[in-house]
Amino acid sequence: MITPMKSLLLAGRQADRGAVLAILQEAGVIHVEAVDPATVQVPHQLLKDIEAAVRAVDALEKVQPGEGQIPPPGTPSRLVDELQADLVLLARVETDKVTLQAEIDRVAPWGRISRDDLAALRARGLHIEFFLSPTGYADAIKADLRQVVASRPGEEFILAVSKTPIAEEPPARRIPPPEKDVTELKGALAIVLEEEKRIRGNMREMARRLPEIRAYHQELLERKRFAEVESGLAAEGPVFVLKGWVPVAHEECLRRALDQSKAAVALQTADPADDETPPTKFENAWWCRPIEVLFSLLGVIPGYREADISPTFFPALIVFTSFLIGDAGYGLIAALALAVAFKPLVDRGTPRPALELFISLFAGVFIYGVLTNTWFGENPEFLKRLSVLPDKPEEATKFLKGLCFLIGALHLTAAHLWKVARQPAGLAVLGEVGWLLFIWPMYALVMMLVNGDPRPVWMLPGFGLSLALILLFTAPSWNLFAAVGQGLGAVALNAASFLSDIISYIRLWAVGLAGGILAHSFNELARPLPLVFMVLVLVAAHFMNFALGLVAIFAHGVRLNLLEFSNHLGMEWSGREFDPFRKRT
Repeated sequence: MITPMKSLLLAGRQADRGAVLAILQEAGVIHVEAVDPATVQVPHQLLKDIEAAVRAVDALEKVQPGEGQIPPPGTPSRLVDELQADLVLLARVETDKVTLQAEIDRVAPWGRISRDDLAALRARGLHIEFFLSPTGYADAIKADLRQVVASRPGEEFILAVSKTPIAEEPPARRIPPPEKDVTELKGALAIVLEEEKRIRGNMREMARRLPEIRAYHQELLERKRFAEVESGLAAEGPVFVLKGWVPVAHEECLRRALDQSKAAVALQTADPADDETPPTKFENAWWCRPIEVLFSLLGVIPGYREADISPTFFPALIVFTSFLIGDAGYGLIAALALAVAFKPLVDRGTPRPALELFISLFAGVFIYGVLTNTWFGENPEFLKRLSVLPDKPEEATKFLKGLCFLIGALHLTAAHLWKVARQPAGLAVLGEVGWLLFIWPMYALVMMLVNGDPRPVWMLPGFGLSLALILLFTAPSWNLFAAVGQGLGAVALNAASFLSDIISYIRLWAVGLAGGILAHSFNELARPLPLVFMVLVLVAAHFMNFALGLVAIFAHGVRLNLLEFSNHLGMEWSGREFDPFRKRT
């Protein structure tokens, strides 16, 4: 459910502003809003410090901490500054490595060259040139002495010496003499590699203090939030004013915190006005909280006055994911892998609800795969007794398609039941009941058209009853012609969408079928290969197929909840997340 909110106004003395904000931050229950958003500002240096801390955390998370090394001393802020300098040096070292290696590759064919010897020879009047020529064209160079120094497929490196100037004779082409020989360049590269080793050693030592640097980053974020809140206050002479939102359940807690602090403040709360948009805070049962992570990931939040569909979204997404991936082998391995890696991932900062979400989804995939006897694209005979599908393939296909349509009808029915429950009492509720009843004769029609089922006796009476309620009560009025006109407009706009929306649930079967066919094809492709290659092909192919299934969760499973279901419920996802002013360490 969505937590009820109260608007809040707090006034206090300017002299007590910092102390009052510290109390509110410690309480951590107020969503603060700037009185004038244009006044909100954060010190530039603080923003630079946050950016540096983010870069430091990102860099150190990719480094394996040094074993048996003493962590470097100093405060986290000093370590971040040192790391920034090391990262700049490391970038320069990487550039120097690439440049030197390219130069070594270019001059290596010439061997060791002494610039002093070249200068001495030129001082005696000799002309010395370096040429790169296609194989077999050395004679094109007119010189007293030509020497093929090295060659590689299709090319020769030629040193030419003459008492007279040497002309460039195509296809041979003159190239600049090396500035340094390969020995000097390799020495320079060794120095660069040693510097890189030193920097990476420093980073491995710093990685042992990564938790402290993360805490420092969090502290900087709290300072930033404090600065935003403080700069967003309204000032009226010696008085400051703060506005925001507080959950109804936490109002007394806030008042007690202010009373205990003896702060000289005035606090006023009120129910949200119709033209106000409070932030959305979820207050769900433990079993459906993991879906809130998905809302954050997708950036969608129901409005304060909209329905929180978490209790239907989560179980529906498990069912949809089960159909879309539909393989017990994939579900078992993925769920076990996440379960084994659960604690290490949480320790590295992965949100626990996100892991719980995907473990639940993959557990559903495993159960569905067992019930359909699908294991890595195969249907083992010895596990067939666990399957609930008919033995004949065409009957199994018809069963699964019909099941998808039934799931669609039930899903949309839940949306309309919810909509009816939220509708204000009145005759217009009967219009919504009409749309609720309309789903089932439309479901029967879909089963006739797509699955070839016979027409049930209740289908036409069902259409008649539901359409009558829609026509008469969509916009109830004593003027019968006006009411029916409004009802006809609603039917014209929405009736066809019911048909297409129910049919759209067939994607659950279709995508799962495609994944199963692809998995089976990979198995057939790998079967004749030698064992090592067969294993490599199967692992890569099934991993790719599983990855496509993960994409399908968002492309189809999430879509059926956010579009089909939400549209029938009338949701606009117009909310904004409740973001309390608090310490987050």
